[in-house]
Amino acid sequence: MKFTAKLISILMIAVMSFGMAACRMSPMASKPDINELTKNKGDMLVITAHPQMAMTKEQYKEGILRMSVSYEGYANNPNPVNNSEVKLPEDEYLKIYNFCVDAAAKNKFAGYKEQVCDGETYTFTYYDTEGTAHVLYDGYCYENKELQDIMNMISKYSLD
Repeated sequence: MKFTAKLISILMIAVMSFGMAACRMSPMASKPDINELTKNKGDMLVITAHPQMAMTKEQYKEGILRMSVSYEGYANNPNPVNNSEVKLPEDEYLKIYNFCVDAAAKNKFAGYKEQVCDGETYTFTYYDTEGTAHVLYDGYCYENKELQDIMNMISKYSLD
């Protein structure tokens, strides 16, 4: 009986050790170094809104909206009056970065669709630190809380 208890204890310790080691190797296991991330240049995430209603090509081009987050830590959500960028708080910057890395690594939104026939579709494009584009999602996203949260986080930085 004592032998069985010791064997079970040793197996439990081994399983926990392997699990902890695997977590340390995961890219999402440690908090990214924001100082290293902000050394990168260019866009990290670009969200483009495309109108989906009857209109001319000119109206369509005028209706496309683009908001972005740069690796330098700035949100850009232009409006007809102001095209300035706003520095994001570190927690929101990291939340957006982690969203991008996680969604790209897991192909998180593959196959996700909403049954909508008008309004706007959105394209979420993540650019990794090498500049490679990853389309995270392309379509309607009225019902997806995670996508809505990211859009709302960026869109609140529109300067009037």
